[in-house]
Amino acid sequence: MSYIHSVAREVPSNTVKQEEVKEFAKAIFKNSNLEIEKYLPVFENSKIKSRPVLKDISWYGETKSFKEKNELFVTHAIEMAKASAQLAIEKANLLPSEIDIIIVVTSSGFITPTLDAQLIDLLGLSTDVKRIPIIGLGCAGGANSIARAGELSQLYPNKNILVITVETCTLTFRPSDKRKSNLIALSLFSDGSSSMIVSGKEKKNSISIKTNASRKWRNSLNVMGWEIEMDGLQVVFDKSIPGLIAQNFREFYMKFLTENKIEKSKVKHHLFHPGGAKVIEAFAKALEIGEDNFYYSMKILQEYGNISSPTIFFVIDEFLNDQKFSGGELGLFSAMGPGFSSDIILFETT
Repeated sequence: MSYIHSVAREVPSNTVKQEEVKEFAKAIFKNSNLEIEKYLPVFENSKIKSRPVLKDISWYGETKSFKEKNELFVTHAIEMAKASAQLAIEKANLLPSEIDIIIVVTSSGFITPTLDAQLIDLLGLSTDVKRIPIIGLGCAGGANSIARAGELSQLYPNKNILVITVETCTLTFRPSDKRKSNLIALSLFSDGSSSMIVSGKEKKNSISIKTNASRKWRNSLNVMGWEIEMDGLQVVFDKSIPGLIAQNFREFYMKFLTENKIEKSKVKHHLFHPGGAKVIEAFAKALEIGEDNFYYSMKILQEYGNISSPTIFFVIDEFLNDQKFSGGELGLFSAMGPGFSSDIILFETT
C-alpha cells in the first residue's frame, strides 16, 4: 500500500488579478493580426479570479532572451521547490536525512545537473538518495509523478519518497508571439511549486494510492508542447484540446474502471488537473457527470490559475485540508499533457 503523508505548496508573493492581465493583453495584442476584442472573453471564461506570478505584469511586456529567462527559471524553481519540499518534510514529521527517493517534475526550463541534484544539498538530503527527474510532461507531470511514487512505494514500503513539482510558466510568455495560442496561455498560466511525501507506512485521514494507467494517443504530438525560439519557449496549444478530451477520454476512463472491476457509480471523488474551465467542462461531458464533481479542481483554478504540473497537488491538498470524506471512498486523480497523453490514478480515502 502507498499513502500520501503530506502535501505542501509554495507560490510567489506577487498576485495578479485576471482583469489586470486582460488589460495587459489588450495592449500587447493591439497592433497584431489577431482580432483581440473578439478573443478577450477568454479571460472571463477561464473562471480565474487571480493567480500568483513571479514578476510585476509590466515585466512581461518586454522581450527577453532565452538565456535570461532560463536563468530566472533556475533561480526561482530552486527557491520555490526548496520551500515546498521543506514544508512537506516538516508536515510529515520527517528529517531531510530520512528521505530515500526524490522525484522532481518540471517542464518550464532546462538545467543540468537536474533540479533534484541541486536540491539534495540545499535540503540536506542523504548523498545516497535515489533520484528521478521527470522532464517534459507539462500539465500531466504531477499525476504521472504520483503514479510513479505509488509504484515505488509498493516496491519499497519502508522508504520515504519526496515528490516535488515546480513550474515557472509565466516566464515563458513571449510578447512577440501574437498567435491565439499565446493569448490563451496568457489567460491561464501562473507559477508555483508543490511537494508531497509518499510512503508505504499507513496514514489515517489521508489517501492511499492504489493503481494507475497511462495513455498516449496516436498521431497527437502537435496538440500540446513547446517550440524553442530565440526569445524563449513558444507554447503549442491546439484549439481542439477540449474536443479531444470529450471524444477520447471516456474510453480510457471506462477501460481503466473495467480492468480494475470498479463500477462507475462507486467513484466518489474526481481530483483532476484543471487545465482550464473548458477542460473541466470536457471532462464532465466525457464522463457524463456534473461539473460539481470537480469542485476542488475549479476552486484551485479560480484562485491559482494553471501552474501546470503542481496544480493537481494543490487540488489534492485542498481536498485533504477540507477532510470532507470518510474512510474507504474511491476516487481518481487525472491530468492531460503533451504527447497527447494522460494518467489516471485510483485512490482510496483512509
